[in-house]
Amino acid sequence: MMKGRNTINAIGVPLWIFLIWKGGLYYSIFMLMCTVIALGEFYRLMEKKGAQPLRWMGMASTVFIADYYYVQPLITAHQLLGGVIMIIILTSIWELFSMRENPGQNISATLAGILFVSVLLGTAIDIRQFDHLMNTQLTLALTLAVWICDTAAFIFGTLFGKKKIFPSVSPNKSWAGSISGLIAAQVVILTFHHQGWLGDYFSLNDAIVFGLISGLFGQLGDFTESLLKRDAGVKDSGTLLAGHGGVLDRFDSLIFAMPLAYLYIHFLMHI
Repeated sequence: MMKGRNTINAIGVPLWIFLIWKGGLYYSIFMLMCTVIALGEFYRLMEKKGAQPLRWMGMASTVFIADYYYVQPLITAHQLLGGVIMIIILTSIWELFSMRENPGQNISATLAGILFVSVLLGTAIDIRQFDHLMNTQLTLALTLAVWICDTAAFIFGTLFGKKKIFPSVSPNKSWAGSISGLIAAQVVILTFHHQGWLGDYFSLNDAIVFGLISGLFGQLGDFTESLLKRDAGVKDSGTLLAGHGGVLDRFDSLIFAMPLAYLYIHFLMHI
């Protein structure tokens, strides 16, 4: 197990960093592939609960959502909501004529996957496009901060973690590990800012916010995915990544960190 885990780390981490550096279509396709796989794993969790999500609708919607984040077309809020309305109506009509059991659960699971995985994780594509336009390195900073947060939380939680945070959800996660992870994430982001790697566009206050997003809300994303897995009665979302579980397991922290960074840079920074 450890050999497989180390192999994934040795290949996957440099490849991920390389694709972040390349950006553009390379990184967008990579994130699209990861999102599609993660969505499939999410639907598998829902199937454990008896739902039959409409997989083709989720996958097709993911492609359009990724394209939206990549191209960033100038469309109105009405046009954007129109697309959402079409997805809901098409899903409902398909379910109507499918005559399957638990139609309400099937529709809910289909739409939940699109919202939780595709919409949230897809913001990673937008942020990398933002980096290209503004000459920043926010994508790399957030990704490294989440990784270091997970590592610090594991090490210090193993050594000093006694009081658990959510034992019914994630029995191994402790307050000592969580606080250590938050501090480590802040150190990473503040180092990026101090060295000028984050970019001139962001201030020290912005860097502190990004540290909180990656170190605090990233961990909440991890807990949320653990909640879904425990509800489905599984340990991992998938088996694709040896020793790491599934793609959803690897991206669970970014599912909260990336969209919150997206909201911050596009809606909150200049209020």
